[in-house]
Amino acid sequence: MGYKLRPQDPAAEVRKVARQGIDKAIKALSVAPEERAEGVHQARKRFKELRALLRLVRKPLGDEFQRENHRLRDLGRALAESRDATAMLESWDALAKRFPSLFAEADFKKTRRRLQARAKQAESGATDLDTRIGKVIDQLQNARSCVDNWPLQTKGFDLLAGGVKRTYADGCAELAKARHDLSDEQLHQWRKRVKDHWYQTRLLAPSWPKLMQLRSDSLKALADLLGDDHDLAMMTELMQAQPALFGDDTLRERLGTAVSERRSELQSAALKLGEEIYAEAPNELVARWQRYWNGASG
Repeated sequence: MGYKLRPQDPAAEVRKVARQGIDKAIKALSVAPEERAEGVHQARKRFKELRALLRLVRKPLGDEFQRENHRLRDLGRALAESRDATAMLESWDALAKRFPSLFAEADFKKTRRRLQARAKQAESGATDLDTRIGKVIDQLQNARSCVDNWPLQTKGFDLLAGGVKRTYADGCAELAKARHDLSDEQLHQWRKRVKDHWYQTRLLAPSWPKLMQLRSDSLKALADLLGDDHDLAMMTELMQAQPALFGDDTLRERLGTAVSERRSELQSAALKLGEEIYAEAPNELVARWQRYWNGASG
């Protein structure tokens, strides 16, 4: 997210950032067919950033929040299928870096070729993708036209404080659950709240650039750990649903062992980093960020 919220006029800044995010999503979806897989990936990232922006002003938006949040959620889902197979191949390659000797074996290389063929087929076989992208762009243009009417009358940091507190508190709550429940669903829920807090931290970076950048870097590292774990969970599901894609029983057993070992590493690292990031009480974090904001705007 290359755009930031400057302290001078937060309501105007929120609207500006929303328009920029929507414009970037439209641009990403308007690329040539050979670049479409990456374009869809970039557009879906913009949707997540925009939803984090909405959560920052959730209370002042009122009913508008649910409408726009659901719109962006549904647009992301409409494009998810064309990205999933490519993401699976990327997850395979990341796992191969952790276990290079194992994945250098001929049978593992054959599995990768099958995953690569699957990704290419998914990309070229999405016959209705042009239609879906057209509908998504239409919805984005409609969303852009609604930005000027967002009810953002609250002044100063008060416009943002409630959203900062709720997003951070939700992350604290999901971490607390994850300490006792390392299920795929629970880790995925925590990851979503981590990414929201990360996006909001980046948005508010101008209030105290060095400290906010350090926090942003830590949150990015945490989101990546949880994201890699989630991708491996999806690989396990695919291996169960389409075992032939991954080879014979022996290969799948060896792959499963590698996946389990890597997931254990990722989850341990995520919990450790999460404890550091979410150590502060929500009220304390909001008060600290408000001091940064007031100092920058003064």
